[in-house]
Amino acid sequence: MMHYRKAENVEQELSKSDLPFENCLPKDHKDFLWMHVKGGTKLSNVVEYAKSALDKGEYRSLVWSGSGGGVIKTISCAEVLKRSYPLYQFTRMAYTSVEEHWKPQMDGLEEIIATRQIPTLHILMSLDALPEGIEGVQAPNTTSDFWQHDEAKGGRPKVTPERTNKRPRTERNNKPQQQSQQKENQLKTVIDSGHV
Repeated sequence: MMHYRKAENVEQELSKSDLPFENCLPKDHKDFLWMHVKGGTKLSNVVEYAKSALDKGEYRSLVWSGSGGGVIKTISCAEVLKRSYPLYQFTRMAYTSVEEHWKPQMDGLEEIIATRQIPTLHILMSLDALPEGIEGVQAPNTTSDFWQHDEAKGGRPKVTPERTNKRPRTERNNKPQQQSQQKENQLKTVIDSGHV
């Protein structure tokens, strides 16, 4: 690729009908606010705009969408908005096509177009309950099954990972003891052999 330079990226344009939320919106919702989040989006601007649209009653549902570098900001926007409103949430992941255009720097070479699939996240949020039967809907003010509360210890959340990469503590703490025991055994062997 040393004889080419990168020209532009052309991302696939999505429409509301392309979103993976068929039959997911409440029946009385004719339209929803669609917020596109990119890597350079300022969170406070888009969250404030969404809040004002919900407060005015213009929309009862909204969708946050982000791809590539905007995925993390998409999640942040949804989490910030959930602090202010009791929203039902439904999340879907998809892929978006991006064409990378490479221009030749020498005569006789043709332009190269490479197509990539990048991850895209869509988060549907609604003030009204979403239709029953949809798997993966998170109701307002709920936690996931990942957190287990231990009532005996004052209700503090306890993380129970499926597996751990840590070795047992006893091995780590006994290492200095094992080293001193080895030195003692070596010294005892030298003494017993009479080489002292």
